[in-house]
Amino acid sequence: MRSGGLRYTWPVAALLAAAFLAPGCAEDEWRRPDGTIVTGKVSFQKEAATGRTYHLYIPTTYNPRRAYPLVVTGHGTFPFDEAARQRDRWIDVAERYGLIICAPDFDSATGLLGVPTDRPAAGLVRDEQACMAVVREVTSRYNVNRDALMITGWSAGAFPAHYIGLHHPEVFRCIVGRTGNFHEHLVPDDVAQKARHMHVYVFFGEGDLPGFAGMNREANYWYTVRGFRNFVIRPLGGGHDPNQLEAARYFLNIVNHWPAIQVDVDKTEGAAPLTVTLRARVRDPDSPDGRVDSVLWNLGDNTVTARPEVVHTYARPGLYNVFLTVVDLDGHREYAQTWIRVE
Repeated sequence: MRSGGLRYTWPVAALLAAAFLAPGCAEDEWRRPDGTIVTGKVSFQKEAATGRTYHLYIPTTYNPRRAYPLVVTGHGTFPFDEAARQRDRWIDVAERYGLIICAPDFDSATGLLGVPTDRPAAGLVRDEQACMAVVREVTSRYNVNRDALMITGWSAGAFPAHYIGLHHPEVFRCIVGRTGNFHEHLVPDDVAQKARHMHVYVFFGEGDLPGFAGMNREANYWYTVRGFRNFVIRPLGGGHDPNQLEAARYFLNIVNHWPAIQVDVDKTEGAAPLTVTLRARVRDPDSPDGRVDSVLWNLGDNTVTARPEVVHTYARPGLYNVFLTVVDLDGHREYAQTWIRVE
C-alpha cells in the first residue's frame, strides 16, 4: 500500500483503516438499501455541492408521513465544543419533542472571530453558503415542516446563527442565541429591515462568563432599535449554559400556537401606475378553520387596510415596504413583509 511515496506494511495499513472506520469517524448512510430512513445519530455527512460536513439526529420515532421541526444548531469555540458534540447535546430534547437536529461545522463559530465594520467576515460568508446548501439537502431527504425551522447557536455559534438567520428570513422562523456572542456589525441595516418580522430570542446566564452579558445587552439594543416586533431577551439563572430545553420550548411554543403567515402577491414590480393584488395566507395550528382576530396591512405609501385580500394601485415610482400584521384569537401577533418596486 502506497501513499505519498511511503510504503506501509499490512499491519500498519490495517491499523490506519481501523482508525478511520472507528465509531464517530465513519461516514454514516442516511437511508438503508430498502429505502427506510436511518434514525438516531447520522454523523459526518458531507453536503454534495460544498463538501461541508454536518451531523444529524433523527428521532427514533421518525415517520416520513409526518412533518418535523428542524433545528440548525451552531457549536461553540473548538476545543470547548464542536459540531458532533453540539448535536449530541440536543438528543434528549429531540427525542422528547420530535425534533430533527442538524449541526454543521462552522468556520465562524469562534470567540476570536473578527467582525469588520464595512463588510462581513469571510468565515460568515462561507458558513452562510454552506449552511443553506446543507438545509436544502436535509429538507430534500426528510419530511420537514417548512413553517418550523429554527437556527440557534451556543456561545460563539451564535455568530453564524444570527448572521445566517437574518440573511434568510424566508427559511427560518426564528433565531435563538443561547448565552451567545453578538456584534453590532454582523449584518447591515438593509438586511435587518428585511428580517424584522422574525422571532428572535436571546438569553444569557446571570453568572455567565465575562463579556457575555454585555454582548447580549448589545443585541437587545440592536434588535430593538431596528424594529424587530417579536424580539425577546431574558437573563436566566446559571452560567454559560447551552440550555437546549429553553430554546426548544420557545421554538415549539411558536410552532404549536402562533399563526404562520405569508404575503401572496401577484406582482412585485412594474411601471407606475402599478396595481397589485395582495392576500394574507394564514396557517394557525390553534384555529384549523383559519379564523383570526384581525389582519392589518401597511402598504408602504401611507395606506392602511384591514381586509384579508387587497387590490391596491401605486401611483408613483418608488420602493414600497408592505408590512402585514395578523393577530390570532389568543392575541399572538405574527408579521410578514414584502417589497413592491414601481418604476
